Amino acid sequence: MDTNLAEMKTLVGLLILQNTVQKPDNRMYFSKRESTVTPYLSQIMTEKRFHLLLKFLHFADNSKFDPDQHQKKLYKIQPILDHLKSKFSSLYTPERSICVDESLLLWKGRLGWIQYIPSKRSRFGVKNYKL
Repeated sequence: MDTNLAEMKTLVGLLILQNTVQKPDNRMYFSKRESTVTPYLSQIMTEKRFHLLLKFLHFADNSKFDPDQHQKKLYKIQPILDHLKSKFSSLYTPERSICVDESLLLWKGRLGWIQYIPSKRSRFGVKNYKL
């Protein structure tokens, strides 16, 4: 079955909603058990359709991938990063007297760009900068 823009917006909305009600596994959001039930999500979209859309959600064209010109690790989400960068820069222009701080976001999973900073409380993680 084909999808449309409204269904993709619904999928993104459900993914955002999942951050509000956090559960360890995607299947638990559609569970019918009384102890873990989240009825709102299953009323909007079936579990089968949700997982099918997630399975085929894709942001980059693999046929255009050139390893010499692109960062290999971020290529799959590069269109999203470019869009966010343009939106963020259009919304805020820094002026004088700003402070930039580096921060370490704790990460225990497998990731290719984990940083090690011995002076931080959580020594391993993803380095980001805060304004």
